[in-house]
Amino acid sequence: MIQTIDGIQFKHMVLHGAAAITLQKQKINDLNVFPVPDGDTGTNMSMTMDAAMVEMEKLSEPTLVKAVDTTASALLRGARGNSGVILSQIFRGICTVLRVSKPEVDTRTFAKAMEQGTKVAYNAVSIPKEGTILTVVRLMSEFAVKVAGKYKDFETFIPAVIAEGDRALAMTPGLLPVLKKAGVVDSGGVG
Repeated sequence: MIQTIDGIQFKHMVLHGAAAITLQKQKINDLNVFPVPDGDTGTNMSMTMDAAMVEMEKLSEPTLVKAVDTTASALLRGARGNSGVILSQIFRGICTVLRVSKPEVDTRTFAKAMEQGTKVAYNAVSIPKEGTILTVVRLMSEFAVKVAGKYKDFETFIPAVIAEGDRALAMTPGLLPVLKKAGVVDSGGVG
């Protein structure tokens, strides 16, 4: 059981996250109706994560500080569209907490990092809208903080947090009328 994450594991998390968004890119694009139905949320999130992936692949055995600094910097420079900017801000907040932690972090620290990612993302949007990626990440981080003491290994913690994200995502049409009218969940929240 993995009870702590170091720089190498964080690198792999980013690489796998980038690959997952790339695989879901078209599905995310097809759901895109807010703020405008331009069908590019998946593309923008994928391009943003690809920027981090390129930089992370250059690191062979990074420390946690090196991995999070590289990720935050690459995402900021590579952010595309509203969804990419919000995604980069979520990671900026997460990385701010992780970079001042020990060489390895546990689920409690990771939950605090998620909480900070939520705060940074909300502050980056001039008029935050509930029913979007912001709602999904907020509910995930609130849940993470609640269960981090209970789930001390990441193999249990991460799937539980993702499941909470799925529940939050399912709620988005009830929070944002344009989603309900289109019969879709928030595309950024899927990403």
